[in-house]
Amino acid sequence: MNHTFEVPCEPEDRERLIEAATMLEDKLDQVTTLKGESKVLMVALNLCYDYLQMKQDTTQYCLRLDDQLEDAMTQIASSQDSPSNN
Repeated sequence: MNHTFEVPCEPEDRERLIEAATMLEDKLDQVTTLKGESKVLMVALNLCYDYLQMKQDTTQYCLRLDDQLEDAMTQIASSQDSPSNN
């Protein structure tokens, strides 16, 4: 939107910040029906929605992995306790 900002950040965060700014610029370019503040708010809302969806998906994935790990540990423990293996 023809603005330049100086954003203080740690050197190791610079590349990710540039990537985020580029992503934001791309998203703003995709919204052609709105202008100004409305355009920025719509993009911000969409990005927040996407973030929350990814957060939920990641949480569900981690829970499934925990369940699978627990199942595997139970199977290992029961196979070690089995009389045929002693």
